[in-house]
Amino acid sequence: MTTHRKIAIAALIMASAGATSANAYEFGSPGWAQKPGITLGGGTAGTPPPGLYSFNQVFTYQANIVGPGAPNVGGASTPVHAAVEASGLLWVPGWTFLGATYDAVIVQPWIMADVGGPINVQQAGMHNTFIVPGELSWKLGDSGFFVKTGLGMYVPNGSISGPSGLNNVGNPWWTFQPELVVSYLKDGWNLTANLYHEINTRNSITG
Repeated sequence: MTTHRKIAIAALIMASAGATSANAYEFGSPGWAQKPGITLGGGTAGTPPPGLYSFNQVFTYQANIVGPGAPNVGGASTPVHAAVEASGLLWVPGWTFLGATYDAVIVQPWIMADVGGPINVQQAGMHNTFIVPGELSWKLGDSGFFVKTGLGMYVPNGSISGPSGLNNVGNPWWTFQPELVVSYLKDGWNLTANLYHEINTRNSITG
């Protein structure tokens, strides 16, 4: 047996011994609940004065599926389109905790999307409701910097259909989204970095 084969077999045994679960995207899921580059509920780490605020966010995008193995008809790129509207409420009760201002958010997105041939899929409906039961925003003196952290979650109440629950724009699982937002808001500037990570539970239909 060659050295390369011994190394490969040893690596396989070690991987098998340490494996407990697998992570994967099911067919029909784009791999995210919140499209990268989009923020729901607020774009900065700052918090407005106490009150109840309503807002609407609208965006659209057009793209093509390309690259090795990409589906196509006669070599032409497969188009993807989406239009999204999200209505939400931001509640700032005026509470403080550990020197930070508290707020809560709820957002309801609506999505219309399609993928061209050879896939030919059209979807439209209610996406999972996005709820942030608590965010904390710190103003760092007069520096113009703000830091916000919180935990959002997508509730599996959207338009869910099909044998795996992925034939429409809703997802049949909870998505938990811890977030960290850093902003510089001074002298007319708005520079913001919005970092978040999505953690999905099991598909309630297929497991």
